[in-house]
Parts: sequence; C-alpha cells; structure tokens
Amino acid sequence: MPRIAIVGAGIAGLDAALTLQDANLACNIYEAADHVGGRMHSDTTTWTDGMVSELCGEFIDGDHEAIHRLIKRFNLQTVDLGQTGQDRTQNLMYFFNRYYNAEEMDEHFQALAPLLQQQILEADFPTTYNHFTETGSRLDHMSVYEWIEKYVEGGHNTPTGRMLDSACTGFYGVDSNVQSSLNLVYMFGPRDLVQEPATSTSMPDTTKIAGGNARLPQAIAHSLPEGCIHLQHRLTSIERMDDDTLNLTFTTTEGPKQIQCDRVILTLPFSALRHIDYQRAGFDSLKQTAIEELGYGTISKLFLQFDRPYWFDNGPWPQLHRGFIITDLAVQTFWDTSLGQPGSSGLLVNYTSGHRGADYAPEAPYSTTQDSAVIQDYARHCLQELEKVFPGITPHYTERAALSYPTGDPYLRGSYACWRIGQYTRFAGYEGVRQGPIHFAGEHCSVDFQGYMEGGAREGERAAREIIEDFNQSK
Repeated sequence: MPRIAIVGAGIAGLDAALTLQDANLACNIYEAADHVGGRMHSDTTTWTDGMVSELCGEFIDGDHEAIHRLIKRFNLQTVDLGQTGQDRTQNLMYFFNRYYNAEEMDEHFQALAPLLQQQILEADFPTTYNHFTETGSRLDHMSVYEWIEKYVEGGHNTPTGRMLDSACTGFYGVDSNVQSSLNLVYMFGPRDLVQEPATSTSMPDTTKIAGGNARLPQAIAHSLPEGCIHLQHRLTSIERMDDDTLNLTFTTTEGPKQIQCDRVILTLPFSALRHIDYQRAGFDSLKQTAIEELGYGTISKLFLQFDRPYWFDNGPWPQLHRGFIITDLAVQTFWDTSLGQPGSSGLLVNYTSGHRGADYAPEAPYSTTQDSAVIQDYARHCLQELEKVFPGITPHYTERAALSYPTGDPYLRGSYACWRIGQYTRFAGYEGVRQGPIHFAGEHCSVDFQGYMEGGAREGERAAREIIEDFNQSK
C-alpha cells in the first residue's frame, strides 16, 4: 500500500481523501489551520436570529455537479436562493449617481452580444498553455480595462463600461487593468453555439447549504478514519529523494515534524505554496512559473446586520431587485446574505476586491465589532457610501458587523486564483499537472471552475484518481 499524504483539509483535500477511501486506499491529511474546510468557512456565532454568514466560498451554482453530489451523499439540505422572494430576479445597478433598471442595462449590453459570440468562437474555449488560437492569445495579452475602452462605445464613461469593469473586478477579485480580457469574454460570452450570451443583470440559479457551507467539509471529515486528519501542521518544505520518496517537513504545536511518503497531493493555494521551500521537489520550470506568478484576488467581505432588510422597502430604488447590488462607488458590490435564513433581520455583505479589497488593515483576518473597534469604523464608512444607494438605511444598522480578509490569512494569502494578463497562454491548465509523485489539487488547478468550491472538489477527485490509476496499474 502506498503511503499517501494530503496537504490541506479544504474541500479539495477532503474530497481527495474521500475518493481514495472509496478505492480502499488510506491517507493522512495535514492542515495548517485549527479547523477543516479551508475556504468553506461559516460564521455561525456572530449574528442574531441564528443567521449564518460565509466568510469565503458562498454560492453553489446549478452546474456544480461535484458539490451537489457530495451534498446528496451526506444528506445535507440546501437553500434555493432563487425561490426566496417573489418576482425578484434582477440585479440592482447604480452608476453615475443614478439607478439603472434591467431594461436599460440589457439594451446597452446586447449591442456587445455579436462581438462576444465572435470572440468566443475565435478564441475556441478553453484557452490554455497548450491550446490557444491567435484571437485567444491577442485577448489574453489585453487587459479587461483595455477591452472595455476598445470595444464599448464610450468606454468607462458609459453604464455598460462601468458595469463590465465592476463585474469583472468583483467576480475575479483583481483590478481590471491587470487581469486578462479573456476573463470578461468567458464571463459574458456563450461557451457553445446554442447558449445565449449572459445579460448584464442575470445571475445563475444558486443555492447554499442550510446552516452553513462548512457543514459539507465537516461531514466529509467525520466520514474519514479517526486520526487521519492532523490539524495545526503547517508545511515548511518538501523534498523529493532519488528513489522518488518524499520528505515533508511541518511546523506543529509540538515542534518540527518530518513525514516520509510515496505520494503527496498538495491542495494549498499557490499564493501559500510560493512561501514554502520546494527547491528540492524537482518541479519543472513551467510549474515553478505557475506557482510564483499565478494571480490571486484580494476580495474582502464586510458583513453588516440590520433590523430588517431595508433594501426591499419602498424607496427611490427599483423595487423588484433580488438584493444583489453592483455600483461604481468605492464599496463596489453588495448582496443580501440573509435570504432564505430564519429571522426577520437583514444581513448585507459588502464585497470589495482589487486594491480596495486589499486596503483593509484589520488586527486579524477574521474579526467582528465584538473583538475589534476598527471593524466598526469600516462599517461606518460603508454606511456612508450605502446611503447613496439606499437613503435612510443607517438607523436600521444594529451596530453588529464582521470582516473576512483572506488576504491577511497566512494559509490563504488571497481570495482565489485569477489569471492575469498573458497567463492563460503562458501556464493556464498546467497548475494541476503532476510532478512525478507530487500531485496538485484545488480551485486554482481548475480550468472550468477556477475560483469555485466546485473547482476544488473536482480537482481533489482528479488528483486522487491519478494515484488510484497508478496503484491499479502496479498491481
């Protein structure tokens, strides 16, 4: 039996372990933090009314088959966010100090639909290091900001330009002037000939796990053999020996520890792996380039609780919005994260990204108004901006707020992966390529689901199957 180690107890590492267990292969999991789940990290204690907030990964789309399969396997319940309000289907758009309804935005946006269809066709999705066209390469070496200036009439001085910039910055977590324009094309364009381009106000059908998304990794962990998960084990170095065995060195609460194994699955993000000594791991030059240069978003989530969801009251804003707000203000994006939850209060998350998401300076990566006065200052500043969209909202704030700042988490050092200018054609798709007995998994290894919990789950399964296939062939 091979000695198998998994570094990281997020959804990728746990699903890899589950896949190995289903094949009757044992493993040990080493996690730097004091809990399992990684970015599937729920806050179940801060809010009144028994509400839960997701510190990182939140939305599960309808095509996230691996996550839905695991949810079914462990008999977890979900909340369908599309069924929580009547006739509330559109995002609320606020640009140039005024509201825009869905019809206005989509009318402007549809002028771009033929161009997006053409560029998708010519780029031939997916664009990767070993599969790209001339159009794909050209678009990869253009920024989102440049694309908007080139192809949107009026550029950033139009609602469409502002919307595209805000959407890409918010979704990918990186400022628009440094991320590849392929991000925009693949986000809004159809990936097959029968699919329609996305509209500026549409959102996919999404769900969340009732009681918190962290219930899934916790359920997987409980199904694994007792004692196979080792918390507070931070990887510091990895060495590949002449006989292809591996030495892993960890820092633990009891001091340094060295582990020998035959196979390892590294699921920690490259933003963290680049701070680990892997010089004796035998990685090729392209793998090292991907590890050192892969872009990472700097998304922060500031949660504010209100005595009720005031944003659904009658006011000067459009009434049939779904509680998802995109703006060109400094606060960028909001959504109602209390939808489908018990209680009558409202919980709004301010989702900032790029340089603004990185500008927070909290005392800890995850903190609340109960343990840090600076969080209240952040909340007050947020309310000042929010008043422009929802006048009169401040008196409804309950003085309870929390901040998730994964950029300051030493085990994450960012929100999730995002290809910057030129990175699709340089190394996209190589992040998950194995290096001998060293395998890689995590959302950063996924071409189709980069940034999603789904990407982590699928890549964990893929890496485990690599080991299973090798083991079966050696019998």
